[in-house]
Amino acid sequence: MSNDWRKQLDEQLKDLAIAAQQYTHLTKEKRIALTRLINAIWQSGKLVRPYKGQFQLLYQDIYDEAVQNLFFYLCQDNNINKYNPERGEVMTWINMLLTKRFFPEAIPKIIGKENEINLETSHMENIPSSQPMSLFEQVRECIETDPELIFCKEHIKGHPEANFQAIAKRRCSGISWKEISAEWGIGITSLHSFYQRCLEKFAVKFHEYLCI
Repeated sequence: MSNDWRKQLDEQLKDLAIAAQQYTHLTKEKRIALTRLINAIWQSGKLVRPYKGQFQLLYQDIYDEAVQNLFFYLCQDNNINKYNPERGEVMTWINMLLTKRFFPEAIPKIIGKENEINLETSHMENIPSSQPMSLFEQVRECIETDPELIFCKEHIKGHPEANFQAIAKRRCSGISWKEISAEWGIGITSLHSFYQRCLEKFAVKFHEYLCI
């Protein structure tokens, strides 16, 4: 990546973050500003992949969970205001949150082991070790209630029973991809790819539900 491109990206993200900070309450305008920021972060390709090489086949599940929760965190309350433009770039702050908080928090959700990684104390921000009501639980509730009946309609071609809602509920309950694959006779790769596409497709919808 050229220095000019990196500087341009840093300026763009900083402008988007500052724009989102202008709103005191989670209005429609603030949700739009946050969505633009999150999309720019995701499309930048500059999100770090912490602890790469560990956790073997479970790594991608842990990483996906961590990134999802990081983005929901940015949409909640006034968390975007914790970013201080004078102390560093947006990606530095985002990647610190991902590495120090959200990736470690995702580990026990995926593999069921507490304290798999000893958290280091961050010098950039005092990040609480636990959240109030888990964003994971809020997302789970959102998918289960499915107010617009969109999650239950999105399914793997030829397998209406394998819809996004049914898969997400099983994953949230700790059921492994291997077990889901055996239940429906669908390959793990197909299940996982479909699930990830749905998470991306419904990302803005999650933001709307959870940021109101």
